[in-house]
Amino acid sequence: MNVLGCVAALIAMALAYLAARNQRLLARPLGRKARTAAWIFAMLAFVAWVACETSLPGIFAALTALMLGAVAVPYVVWLLRPASERKPH
Repeated sequence: MNVLGCVAALIAMALAYLAARNQRLLARPLGRKARTAAWIFAMLAFVAWVACETSLPGIFAALTALMLGAVAVPYVVWLLRPASERKPH
């Protein structure tokens, strides 16, 4: 269940990032359905972590996994983009 919670959290944050206006991977951000799917995966992460741990540690573990995904996804996208496309602001 811990692996399921981590995977669900990373998918949720990846979808949330790709649905944002400031994302740098796609030509256009994903639509409202991706944002809804991000919420569903985030809730799945919470359910998986609470089912594995008790209620309060599960909530904090899910929040930590979601925060890790929210920080890591933009850096992974930055690393995946070719160096010619990286422009400092």
